[in-house]
Amino acid sequence: MAINAPDKTMVEIPDEYDGLPRLRGTATVEMVVKHKNEQSKLTLVLDGYHAPIVAGNFVDLVAKGALDKTQIAYGEELIVQVNKMAAPEKKIPLELFYRGDNAPSYGNTQDEDGRGTDTQVLPFQAFGALGMAHPDEDNDGGTSQFFWVKYSQALMPPGRNTLDGAYTCFGYTVDGTDILESLTKGDVIEKAVVVSGLENLKKL
Repeated sequence: MAINAPDKTMVEIPDEYDGLPRLRGTATVEMVVKHKNEQSKLTLVLDGYHAPIVAGNFVDLVAKGALDKTQIAYGEELIVQVNKMAAPEKKIPLELFYRGDNAPSYGNTQDEDGRGTDTQVLPFQAFGALGMAHPDEDNDGGTSQFFWVKYSQALMPPGRNTLDGAYTCFGYTVDGTDILESLTKGDVIEKAVVVSGLENLKKL
């Protein structure tokens, strides 16, 4: 899936998020996952143009080896989620980039911002779309929990769905999506590596 940069490739990020890593461009991550004693590879492309903080946090975690040997928490009809937690003081905000805007919005869901009819640049409308999880009561409480969406048009029709505008989509799975169909609780991410774009990771 091609990623198009917004008009301003260096979008403005509020000062309150200084200290959090950010991705200024794209990065590619390869994951080796173990399922039923077999190893398979997933390739993920992360979009720091439209989700600089969330994608940056993910790349930073991968670069530090924080996701290695991580178990899949659950695999359901629409979601495969990983629940490994980072340090509690490192909170990652909800980050939404609306079509027509020049920078992301932070902290509020689409409904809370009164933008229910607007659309996201990065929608959860592809099999293997990546999302950052956060506690129900804290939009800005993300850490290292993330999920894949097993998108199905029959279950998630085109147009806004319940994930768009409520969670940050920060990239897509471009190779190995068939593996997601069979991942279940207890399967393991054996290794995750940033294979390109690490130079785009910035730390203030």
